[in-house]
Amino acid sequence: MSKKAFTLVELMIVITILGILSALVLPTFQGHIVMARETAVKDNLKVIRTQIELYKMHHDGVPPGYINGSEAPTALLALQFSATTSVTGAVSPSTLPAGVYVNGPYLKKLPVNSFNKLSTIAYVAQATAFSAAVDGTSSGWLYKKETGEFKINYTGTDSQGVAFSDY
Repeated sequence: MSKKAFTLVELMIVITILGILSALVLPTFQGHIVMARETAVKDNLKVIRTQIELYKMHHDGVPPGYINGSEAPTALLALQFSATTSVTGAVSPSTLPAGVYVNGPYLKKLPVNSFNKLSTIAYVAQATAFSAAVDGTSSGWLYKKETGEFKINYTGTDSQGVAFSDY
């Protein structure tokens, strides 16, 4: 009675071939993951910047980050994006426009920075360059309320050699 089966040598050859193929293909997939993250960040920045411009139009040219002409804490800044606001920038916890809170919401929620997985925002002083404020760990995003500029908080360069702080 003969048994049909693979020999140990045949199995080792197949496993070696599969290992070689995976070693060739894996770097290609990893490069695509990084490019997908870069694209996600660029798309998120485009949406947020568009919503900042819309916010400014609804609030007499004043960008998010101010309530009645005074600086708003970053916790309220996030609500200015995701809740309803009055013309002066005051925030209602509701997402349904009512009473004086007729503007917004501008975003359902703040997107996550696909590189450091944070969705928080940190203010950057007007005189400070974004490249000097980037640390990659304290927040997901950086924002200059005086100018309405919004950038990613991540160090390094992308696959094309462009600094993330230049996005």
